[in-house]
Amino acid sequence: MAGYPIPWCADSDAGVFLFNQREYWSAHEAWENVWAVSEPNPKLFYQGLIQIAAGFVKIQRRQHKGGMANLRKGLEKFRALDDAVGDLDVPILYKDLFNQSRGVRVSLFDQGEARLVARAWDLWPRIEYRE
Repeated sequence: MAGYPIPWCADSDAGVFLFNQREYWSAHEAWENVWAVSEPNPKLFYQGLIQIAAGFVKIQRRQHKGGMANLRKGLEKFRALDDAVGDLDVPILYKDLFNQSRGVRVSLFDQGEARLVARAWDLWPRIEYRE
């Protein structure tokens, strides 16, 4: 895939694994290790992942406003990066994650806080690797 290269390492993979296990806080921590040493554009990418993971932490805790806010922030980071550099060269299907997370945010908005408080959430995205 041609695109803007984003550094990828063991912590990047660990974050993906943890995210897919719904261990969102731990995924956030793994990606934060990469974010802390990244250049500006990769930093924006990892910040987007971190904020999306934080959004799902809030959803797990049934905190509607926090989930909505963190998902919005993460999605905004991906949009800003797309505006700045276009497609990214990473081993994951990050646009699928973007679309799934945007769908969850729309569902949260449509269904409202009462639904999230009333019963456990069941729309959990997965991060897939490119072939």
